[in-house]
Amino acid sequence: MHIRYLIIFFVLLIMSSLVFSQERPKLIQFSGGVVTADSLNPIPFTHIYVKGTNRGTISDFHGFFSFVARANDTILFSALGFKKTKYVIPDTLTKDQYTMFQVMQTDTIYLSETVIYPWPTPSQFKQAFISLHIPEDDYERAKKNIAMMGLKDSYVYVEM
Repeated sequence: MHIRYLIIFFVLLIMSSLVFSQERPKLIQFSGGVVTADSLNPIPFTHIYVKGTNRGTISDFHGFFSFVARANDTILFSALGFKKTKYVIPDTLTKDQYTMFQVMQTDTIYLSETVIYPWPTPSQFKQAFISLHIPEDDYERAKKNIAMMGLKDSYVYVEM
């Protein structure tokens, strides 16, 4: 009877050692900076995340980032005004820390033209522009300005 329990104990011990001896993914402290390709200026607030997961971080004001990743993880870098890039963490690392600088290329975004009118429709703007009276010379403008100044002098202030 005791031998039966002993055999069961050894079988369970061997099975548990097989389960725990499976290779776990290597965890790496992944850090670095994100910079522009043309001037090596830092890119602040870049989204950095592991593809297919909800793990990642955002770079700080100076483009610095740091988070825990695994070997063979595909890291995606995304920032407004820059082309998205990716990087695969090598599985041949000997240390549990990895530092890199990610260089990102600018991405030009073209927007369609926007025309702003001070009137509701272009035809109303055209009518207002045509009926606008513009003085023909500097002498007329000067007379008008002097007349306005004389009007200001003739105001009477009444105190109560």
